[in-house]
Amino acid sequence: MTEMVLVVANGDWPSNELVQTLLENSEFTIALDGAADRFEGWDVVVGDLDSIANSQGLQKDDNQENSDLAKALIEYDVDAVVGIEGGRLDHRLAAFTSLFESQSDAILYFDGWRACRVDKSGLDIELNKGTLCSLMAFGKVENVRLQGVEYSLSGEDLSSGTRGVGNKSVSTEVSVSHDGGDLLFIWEANGL
Repeated sequence: MTEMVLVVANGDWPSNELVQTLLENSEFTIALDGAADRFEGWDVVVGDLDSIANSQGLQKDDNQENSDLAKALIEYDVDAVVGIEGGRLDHRLAAFTSLFESQSDAILYFDGWRACRVDKSGLDIELNKGTLCSLMAFGKVENVRLQGVEYSLSGEDLSSGTRGVGNKSVSTEVSVSHDGGDLLFIWEANGL
């Protein structure tokens, strides 16, 4: 994990070990607003600066059309995001939808879980056999293909709902692709 761009948000952080590993492996670290008060060594602070103790010398982003996370994902080529658990329910949901809003390939890190947007170009991911995983459609997603799992899909449309939840890898490589729409892949963490 080299040359990683990391976003650290001001929500609940997963295990200290995970956060420290991500910070140590990041080449460029973005603190979202008040998260800048919680650790040292960030390269830039992004946000409207409404929850930081001392905003002197920092550039405030008054754009209220996007969340602070969406602002960071739009402005930077982010690889990983941590610190988005807990807090307000709308903020937690916005973390997922900000991936679609920004067309970001970042991975969201949670204690024991990971999530990322599946681009139309597809996603190939290495997982241990038996890893729990799910697909979540946000709206209509066309021609979804999913291989390497217990319940594969071969060109089926998915819509918002529970179809795609609760799958399991049967191969060490899982492949997901589609022809259009907003699709999230969620998996049980079995490594960084």
